[in-house]
Amino acid sequence: MSPEEVSKIIADEIGRDRKHSNWHGCDLRRCLVTPERRLFADARDASQAHEMWLVLEEHPDTHTGYRIVFDEEAREFGLAIEGKDGRDVWIGNYGTFIETFDGM
Repeated sequence: MSPEEVSKIIADEIGRDRKHSNWHGCDLRRCLVTPERRLFADARDASQAHEMWLVLEEHPDTHTGYRIVFDEEAREFGLAIEGKDGRDVWIGNYGTFIETFDGM
């Protein structure tokens, strides 16, 4: 899968609702990032890692806060955070992009 294909999945789901926000005040126009494959440690078992697409950062300017990832294998979106050791940590999958975004 390419970054463009991942972006299309998100764009098809969002449609014209680029002003959609969540209770964290996360603005899609500012927080969506170009999809990038990264390795995420598993929050339940740090010895496990999963390669996923990073698609949104709550604070793209500082790279802090929640992150939304796309699990290509499961075809679901999930949440991630930065761990205490600075590594990306996957919390779990939540379903669609909007379900995950609203659940942040």
